[in-house]
Amino acid sequence: MNIDMIATDSGRRAFSFIAIVGGCIVFTIFIFISLWLLRDSPGFIFWLALAAHAQILLGMSALGWALGRRMLFSVTKDGATVDDKMGDR
Repeated sequence: MNIDMIATDSGRRAFSFIAIVGGCIVFTIFIFISLWLLRDSPGFIFWLALAAHAQILLGMSALGWALGRRMLFSVTKDGATVDDKMGDR
């Protein structure tokens, strides 16, 4: 592997993609093991499932950000909206 490729925009995007996907895989394994260990405690599993959903949202948002997508979350009295558009590149 050529480490000099991190000096380019495409190389940094590739490394960030690998890091984010690797982090998502590690947390998926962590959640799987935690659910197995807590299989007799439904209360803990509920809160762990909520945390897993937050991690998925964060991981997918970070992955989109690294690939050039810009997400805008907006919550008003009328409801919530998510705007997903390409960045200024």
